[in-house]
Amino acid sequence: MKDFDTYQELALRTASPESTASALTLLNSAALGLSGESGEIADHVKKVMFHGHPLDDATRERIAKEIGDILWYCAIGAKGIGLGLGDIAQMNVEKLRKRYPEGFSSENSLNRPHG
Repeated sequence: MKDFDTYQELALRTASPESTASALTLLNSAALGLSGESGEIADHVKKVMFHGHPLDDATRERIAKEIGDILWYCAIGAKGIGLGLGDIAQMNVEKLRKRYPEGFSSENSLNRPHG
């Protein structure tokens, strides 16, 4: 799927009525969900880095599914602030272009404006 806004529309169809009751409940669900899903990815990476688990196709698939869950929560969070996921992606690209006009550099990273 190439279109963020189409993804967002489809994702919102699977959100619970409780989480879509208001902008605040969308944001709350997104914030809590992102925290949980990020922790799940971190746990997979920890197991590969420190517990001897392989970074094999099965692990990659599990991580990919968690990244998909993160995307889902980003979609409902964007809706909670009245924006399309495509708008969020565009805003992020513009921010990164300003921060790193010639591509990433350690100097720009160390001396970047906040925001």
